[in-house]
Amino acid sequence: MKIDTHIHSNYSYDSAAKLEDIIKYSKNIGLKAIAITDHDNINGTNKIKEMDHEDLIIIPGEEISSKSGHVIALGIQEHIKALQTTPETIDQIHEQGGIAIAAHPYCLYRSGMGKIVEEVNIDAIETMNSRFIFGISNYRAKKLSKKKNIPAIGASDAHFIKGIGSCYTQIPNADNVDEILNHIKKGNSSAHGVRTPFQLIIKETIRKRGRKTKPKVE
Repeated sequence: MKIDTHIHSNYSYDSAAKLEDIIKYSKNIGLKAIAITDHDNINGTNKIKEMDHEDLIIIPGEEISSKSGHVIALGIQEHIKALQTTPETIDQIHEQGGIAIAAHPYCLYRSGMGKIVEEVNIDAIETMNSRFIFGISNYRAKKLSKKKNIPAIGASDAHFIKGIGSCYTQIPNADNVDEILNHIKKGNSSAHGVRTPFQLIIKETIRKRGRKTKPKVE
């Protein structure tokens, strides 16, 4: 089954994607599970769970800004605050029964961890993140995944609807969040996909520059 574990909604300051549109588009392109991973809050992931998402598993998530870079938390129940050390952030994810994924780790201009990713106790690593230019960061992440036997994840990191599913993770069929997380932890996952088209990224950049206020966070 195809899943996308890194999607931003309008509960992130840099996305305008509405939750109902995310659900509809995800179903239309054949995704079976998604995670709303807004920046340093779980308001979007909490809200989408209350909506009609039949035939689409919602994985609770958050993209956390640790002191050394971004960490994707999947399967958490409570918000994890930003600007803690990366080990502290990962420990808190694990305390909630979640898994910690290194987001675009070698893409430093997007707050990737850099070399610290080679030292921390992550559960998986994004080896295919669709928001790349030349793909060097994905290449380095893939090498680390193979070298240290870290499960590989593909994720769109979408900030607009048509970016969803550009990269995705393939796992065996699962009926719920726990089964999905177990597949990832066991390495029953593979990363696939392509780069988000440049023209869409350019449109997103123009839109963000014209945006004067952050979205409402409840």
